[in-house]
Amino acid sequence: MATTYRYLFVDLLTNTIIAELPLTGVAFTQQLNQAGTFSGHLMLSGINTDKFNVDASTIPGKCGLYVDRDGILVWGGVIWGRQYNSQDQALTIQAREWISYFERRRITTTVDFTAIDQLVIAKTLIEDAQTVPYGDIGVGYNSAGQTASGILIDRVYYDYELKNVFQAIQDLSRQSDGFDFDIDIEYDAITDLPVKNFNTYYPRSGLVYTVGDPACPVFEFPAGNIVEYEYPEDGSTAANTIYAVGAGNNEGKLISAASHPTIFTEGWALLEDQVNYTDVTDQTVLDNLAMGAVNAFVTPPITMKVVVPAFVDPVYGTYEVGDDARIIIIDDRFPNGLDAIYRIVGSSVEPGEDGPERVTLSLTTGTESEIV
Repeated sequence: MATTYRYLFVDLLTNTIIAELPLTGVAFTQQLNQAGTFSGHLMLSGINTDKFNVDASTIPGKCGLYVDRDGILVWGGVIWGRQYNSQDQALTIQAREWISYFERRRITTTVDFTAIDQLVIAKTLIEDAQTVPYGDIGVGYNSAGQTASGILIDRVYYDYELKNVFQAIQDLSRQSDGFDFDIDIEYDAITDLPVKNFNTYYPRSGLVYTVGDPACPVFEFPAGNIVEYEYPEDGSTAANTIYAVGAGNNEGKLISAASHPTIFTEGWALLEDQVNYTDVTDQTVLDNLAMGAVNAFVTPPITMKVVVPAFVDPVYGTYEVGDDARIIIIDDRFPNGLDAIYRIVGSSVEPGEDGPERVTLSLTTGTESEIV
């Protein structure tokens, strides 16, 4: 049976559905702890744009949209751009996931957290942003995630810094003992209307791979469910010693240096880099951010991309961003075989109105471990 996609356009402030439009050329992505993207085209030739409420439902910065796949919401976000091409008679819609709204929000009132759980801080930042007049886009908080991590933080956000709300949450998440976060979407069980909730997960989101667990996705090439793959390695971004720069000026500037504890005994040369957190005034927080950066960049990062069919086991919808996956490859690149655990950190879906759905998964070596 063919998959049916619907595109529901809503008012950003009220979440009221104001149009359903027949888009083509759609592609949407999801990324771990970041805002995924959406693009699609609406052919204006031959349709009644007033009847479909096209203009009012696609206003950038004022409207949002949800993607419904066979009755399940699989993507949602804010429309940030639209562009009309008179030759093609096509209106191109560009959007980013709901968390992108908080990139456009600032912490305008000083807030001081002392020995507060990092997940509580993240939740509070979202809640505070939505208490400001005209700043509530209806993001709730439910039990799908976690409310406590046991990691207590001292953190002050000063009003004069005008810290980006999303960046504040992402900085917290990037500490060595940080967390994952997202805004999930679903239909309300009572009203059957779309709802969105901010969730936090400690120490991480997603399924942790367990050998023999049938729920854990397995992808194989060439005699399996991977159509094609890319395996890039980029040493130019690797760093085994990180200098994190915090608040202050000149000799009073906060600095933390962190090195990986074992990498040099493995024969690596010194690779240094710097990260800046000019609003961080707590040395412990800065130390954790430095160590988190070292753990992330200690070896040349690999973000493998695999293309998989939507309807071949494991089918699209049975895995999600954040899950571990087992990757098995035997070919010219890996003649002795690659059999390892990677983590899904991104997905890209093309509904394929003129052909089969195409799913591209991005997987990182951040939690890679060999299968034995």
